[in-house]
Amino acid sequence: MRALVRIAQTIVIGAVVFAAAPVSAAHAGPFPPPSAACFRFPYFGPKGHANFDFGPDIVRLFNERGVQVEGIAPIEAKPGNKGIYMPIGWKQDHINPCNGVYYPGGFTLNDVKSGHKVAIHDIYLRADGTHTQVEIDGKPQGEQLVATYKLHEFAWNVPTPRPLEGGIGPKYWPFYVSGYLSRTVKDLTGISLNEGDYLANLDAVVQYVP
Repeated sequence: MRALVRIAQTIVIGAVVFAAAPVSAAHAGPFPPPSAACFRFPYFGPKGHANFDFGPDIVRLFNERGVQVEGIAPIEAKPGNKGIYMPIGWKQDHINPCNGVYYPGGFTLNDVKSGHKVAIHDIYLRADGTHTQVEIDGKPQGEQLVATYKLHEFAWNVPTPRPLEGGIGPKYWPFYVSGYLSRTVKDLTGISLNEGDYLANLDAVVQYVP
């Protein structure tokens, strides 16, 4: 148990430190050039998984419009447009003290009604939210802040014991609509999705034992 407590403390400190590290770079514009301080650290644990479940209003909107959510490996889409499933761990993820916590893959949103298709991939978690590469109808839009969260809402949930799953992780980590996402949805579909609206919850567990 003491070992798990130490691991939990390490995850909390690491998550806050590495998420907070890139704040000035994210707001200042281009990232600083590579240096000795900017290299890959191992992810917080060897394996695990995360469920990113869209809020009921988002799911209803997707289904009413016939939006199809599709995964970009290693991320998978859940049935019924309910969210995405992410395998996590050392094998695919890493921590970059300049850029944040990195997750490969992503997902696409195919809006049949408007004819637009949006791809969100190469995900970085930083102190101000989720930054990803965005493509709209195959045209790269560069890196964008697509969702935000509040550090105080999840930091203390990070060390939640998950004994049945052999690890530790938050069950409650709410994400919100960013200004960029709000404007883009309005431009592409005419739908008003307000900045700050509830978007999804992240339920993640980092596993240390089988």
